[in-house]
Amino acid sequence: MLNILVMGAGAIGCFVGGTLAANGHNVTLVGRPALMDHIAGHGLSILWPGKAAQQTFPQTATAVPLTGGPYDFILLTVKSPATAAAAQELSALRLDGTSIVSLQNGLGNEELLAEKFGPERIVAGTITIPIEVPDVGTIRVSKDKGGLGLASLRAGRPEELLADALNASGLATLTYPDYRAMKWSKLLLNIVNNASSAILNQRPTEIISQPELFNLEIAALREGVAVMQAQGISAVKLPGYPVQWLARLVSARWLPPPAQRAILRPFMRSGRGTKMPSLHIDLASGRSSSEIEALNGAIVAAGRQVGVPTPVNRALTNILSGLIAGQLDWADYQHHPEKLLQAAAGR
Repeated sequence: MLNILVMGAGAIGCFVGGTLAANGHNVTLVGRPALMDHIAGHGLSILWPGKAAQQTFPQTATAVPLTGGPYDFILLTVKSPATAAAAQELSALRLDGTSIVSLQNGLGNEELLAEKFGPERIVAGTITIPIEVPDVGTIRVSKDKGGLGLASLRAGRPEELLADALNASGLATLTYPDYRAMKWSKLLLNIVNNASSAILNQRPTEIISQPELFNLEIAALREGVAVMQAQGISAVKLPGYPVQWLARLVSARWLPPPAQRAILRPFMRSGRGTKMPSLHIDLASGRSSSEIEALNGAIVAAGRQVGVPTPVNRALTNILSGLIAGQLDWADYQHHPEKLLQAAAGR
């Protein structure tokens, strides 16, 4: 039985932590007051396709400042802009023998945590299980697909213990020898129809229905793969997603664009469908921060270091950052794909 703290328990944190709690592990959730109060009183309901609802009560659900420990694992599930603040809170805990697992999207979180707590304590994580939150305290798995990935930053492999617990709890989990390969592969999935959907206020299915915008998505992925290759990083298969196949396909310049789109279309549709992506949700909610710098912006930053041009990802990053900061007017871009295409072309 593991003693686990979930820091920033939103949808992902509640899903993973709740599933572990339902299988006998001691789980403490730390999140927003309204959600934590609901879970403390009514528990969590986890819905899987074709299965009876799983009702679970974590050991503790709280929004108060952190105390206690030590924990076997701390699962960090805050969004990337909040990583530094979360790390500061975690520094108040007893961390003897504790591994910190970054179950976050984007790049740079593990490095920030390693700088503060030491790389030997950090485990990189990914999750590819698609979930929804239909009601407070309810997590629904929208497709019985995907799983988790774990990779240590340093030798020692503490992730194997957590992987065993996750697998035993019904969450398919793989471990990887190279955390960068795992995180960069997940980054490719994260950027698909994400920033463009937010900027244009259009659903992912609308993006890929327009050949020029579909080509833009392919170009952004191609830049990401080129930056990976320049760093000596290979794309790897993630649970439910053959990312290595995706990387080869978008890099195949001998394949005509109509053929690339035809092959990729089912993958793109199944990935997001009609759901609005995370960057759109942040922008539409009026939030003052976004994960764009840890997603497309990370490709731009790494490309600059290795000398690989990334004009499409730079345009997506600059526009969305400008919209979040209020420096650009969203009305100027909504349903105006020509403006986005012009910016990506440097015009």
